[in-house]
Amino acid sequence: MEDDDEAFAELVAAIRERGQDSPILVRPHPAKNGRYQIVFGHRRARVAKQLGKPVRAVVKELHDKDHVVAQGQENSARANLSFIERAVFAHNLADLGHDRETTLSALAIDAPMLTRMLSVTKRIPTAIIHAIGAAKGIGRDRWLDLTLLIEKPSNLVKAQEFVETEEFKSAATDDRFNLLFNSLKTPRKPKK
Repeated sequence: MEDDDEAFAELVAAIRERGQDSPILVRPHPAKNGRYQIVFGHRRARVAKQLGKPVRAVVKELHDKDHVVAQGQENSARANLSFIERAVFAHNLADLGHDRETTLSALAIDAPMLTRMLSVTKRIPTAIIHAIGAAKGIGRDRWLDLTLLIEKPSNLVKAQEFVETEEFKSAATDDRFNLLFNSLKTPRKPKK
């Protein structure tokens, strides 16, 4: 996702120039004694590792639920996540076995929104979601519309083929969404 690559490059430049402004948050690893798990600050930790610098961190005891809630809230505050990024995060939490209340708290959303998010991530294959990318300019309603288009078996095959084309791959993330959407929305004309 080119937006993420650009933001990461900016973070590398900032930390190289000024150092790490704010510490990351870690918790003692629940299964590995003497090890720590990053609660938030993954990108800062990656940058420090890339630059060969030590990472400043605050260590805090957190239960699994609190860990997930802190991560979700940090991610939402950091990057103004798109609908699909938040939906994928919710989907991943469900796959990890976290309950709905934890997911609702982590994303600061209501139950109907969570249902919509999970509906999209369950009905659009993960490979297609990842191929499209963050699509920050594409909102909930457009993703729900894409879901309806992809549910047609012939469109699913068409979508899987289309995301492999050079036209699709070379486009920016919002454009990839629109290209795919328009290709599925436009009915094929029968050959004469």
